[in-house]
Amino acid sequence: MRAKSVAVLTLCLLMFCVSIQAQTEFFESFKDNYGQLGSELASKPPAELAEISDFVYEKDVATFTFKQGKMYLLRHLEGRPTTAIFLGEGHATIKVPSHTEQQALEHSSGACEVDQDFEMAFLNFSDDFDLRLKEKFKFEQTELSWRDFNKSQQGEFFFKPVVMHEYDNYFQLMRSLYERAEDGYFWIDFNRYCYSFDPNRPEEVSVAYEHEGGDTYVTPGASMQRQEKGVYDDLRMSDIEYPTSIIERNAVLAMAGLDGKVIDDGLAEIKLQINRDSLRFVSVWLHHNLKVDSIYLDGAPVDYWRRGDFAFTGVIMPSYKYKGDTISLTMWYHGKDYHPAFPFVSNAAPAPFTVTLDVPKGYNYMMPSMRQEESPLSGHVRYVSSPAEPYRLFQFQPCASGIDTIPVVSNIGITLNFLKSSHINKRTNNCFIPDEIYRDATIRAFDFMTGRFGPPQSVFAEYVYPEGGVAMPGLMGIPQVQCLTDGTGGLPMSAGNMAARQWFGPLMQVRTDREYWLMDALPDYLSLMHLWYDVSPGIFFGELLNRRDQLYTTIENDEDLPLAAGKRVAASDPVLPVVKGTWLMHMLRFLMYEPETQSDRAFLTFLIDLKAKVHASPITNADFIALCEKHYGQPLDWFFKSYFYSRNIPEFEVHYRIEQRDDGYYLPVTVETRKVAEDFKMPVIFRVQSEAGGSTYFRQTVEGTQQSFELGPLTEAPKELVFNEFAGVLSKDKVKKD
Repeated sequence: MRAKSVAVLTLCLLMFCVSIQAQTEFFESFKDNYGQLGSELASKPPAELAEISDFVYEKDVATFTFKQGKMYLLRHLEGRPTTAIFLGEGHATIKVPSHTEQQALEHSSGACEVDQDFEMAFLNFSDDFDLRLKEKFKFEQTELSWRDFNKSQQGEFFFKPVVMHEYDNYFQLMRSLYERAEDGYFWIDFNRYCYSFDPNRPEEVSVAYEHEGGDTYVTPGASMQRQEKGVYDDLRMSDIEYPTSIIERNAVLAMAGLDGKVIDDGLAEIKLQINRDSLRFVSVWLHHNLKVDSIYLDGAPVDYWRRGDFAFTGVIMPSYKYKGDTISLTMWYHGKDYHPAFPFVSNAAPAPFTVTLDVPKGYNYMMPSMRQEESPLSGHVRYVSSPAEPYRLFQFQPCASGIDTIPVVSNIGITLNFLKSSHINKRTNNCFIPDEIYRDATIRAFDFMTGRFGPPQSVFAEYVYPEGGVAMPGLMGIPQVQCLTDGTGGLPMSAGNMAARQWFGPLMQVRTDREYWLMDALPDYLSLMHLWYDVSPGIFFGELLNRRDQLYTTIENDEDLPLAAGKRVAASDPVLPVVKGTWLMHMLRFLMYEPETQSDRAFLTFLIDLKAKVHASPITNADFIALCEKHYGQPLDWFFKSYFYSRNIPEFEVHYRIEQRDDGYYLPVTVETRKVAEDFKMPVIFRVQSEAGGSTYFRQTVEGTQQSFELGPLTEAPKELVFNEFAGVLSKDKVKKD
């Protein structure tokens, strides 16, 4: 037996827990049924077989027509089949009603909808699919032939639970199995598509695609609410009903390891509110490197299912809970190399938090609102953090021993505590940044943010940690060992990014994963603005255009996705949400920019309002857009349709000439725009440079695929026309003077 010694929340108790589960009769049956889903079909299992024709099955936005062929029904659980193999002639039609999800599906499959003939389909289901078949066709007992099994293998492969699945497909089918409702679980693989309907996911409908034969996993394409909810408008895609919401979290962790990052024994209690009409199976996630030892429900052992390397954990409650009920789950676990350290659910809502660390003496940790207490464990010290604010994401930072604290007063009177470790110095690190440069760059970045947004959110003291790591309120993790390249943002940019997270960081509240792009893109763009104002506009544009080139590469590799697709954007390309989100912020800035006075006032006011909004309540993309429109002064649906809910970027080819007339100079301009919809429009800033060296600015809205207009009159002779001044529009531009 593996002994564990933890302080249970506010009580100091010694407990021994080794994979304790309720082991009910229901769970024993559940395990047996789960095992049957993985039974090998190659061994000629018993099956039901019928010759079928003209069978039409509608499943939400999908229609499957089985024109003619053989249908096997297999893996009978609780008296009914859960697997089917169809061989013959079939056709699938999947209508994706959401513009955003059409764009996302086009990214993965090359088409906005599915309209496919197929000769084989592999299905798993716990709805009424089998009953509908047996209403029309007579099935006879037989065995699945080896040849027919071989044809179905690929679909079987994609359905099996593997590490890259967010959910355990077997578990999801099983939780629906015990209700066998008409709208129960349904999953089908045909050609290179996988379509699923899962009533127990926040977004029930999913279409995935296999890029190439032999791919080890399919690419998520479209994801949306079930049809009857009618959530298809781009602005409503964040209207998601999550099964549960966290309302409180508490954790006690006994830390160990040479770096202080090993959880020797961990206990976390999460209180959840039930949002569904009824719920018996609860989905919880914990980093796959953290091993679950036991789970309690409201103080008693409860059954749960978790595969060895899965983050997903399915908790099986002894009875149903109903909408508005609250439950308390207590999880014991251990492990290392984790991120994050605490359990979470699909709805990452902010919640009150208390975390207690018991660590061997000599270790140091950094957390918001941290205090030191006496530990009940011999030779240990206890750190406790119980912030007043609700956190969406909470982390803690182990610190090396032998750290000195160097307080430095910033230029506007705020003290930054620089943590200095003796092992970080120029003798041992080729890329060591001298203290005076490191501290000055950090102070300037912090003062840039403070001067525009006021004091940071919820700070007990400001510390600067020199070895990177997390950035939490009161802690900026800025590496002092960085290899800086001339002409790039370097240290000022990384310092600006970490400083920005004091205002736009873990305390930000977002409604769904469709808003996650804000959490990294906003600090990134603020770090670039810091370069613009405090370092050099030239370096600002260098970094901005570097991100544009990254996006060009992504588009050329056909890996571009609409930002509104949420976490799937990062799954396609980890840097894509930052790159696209940063450019979105840049374009919004120059929609609000006043070029003649070089004023950012409207955009900065927008950011101040945004800061207040994301700290007050969970924000949706619709909220973000409404705030943009408030500060822009006009509707921006045309802008977000092109750059947020769609993919790819426009290509402009500009021709102009200079004409002199009696009342001055004019520039006739023709703009051809490619790779856009016919209703595309975008205000573009033009700058006319005169022979005498002066500049005149024009803002002209470019519309459609071709447009001609005239700039002028000008009193000074023009020398050249600069199209898309300030790179205010994400585009590819060619400009020619005729």
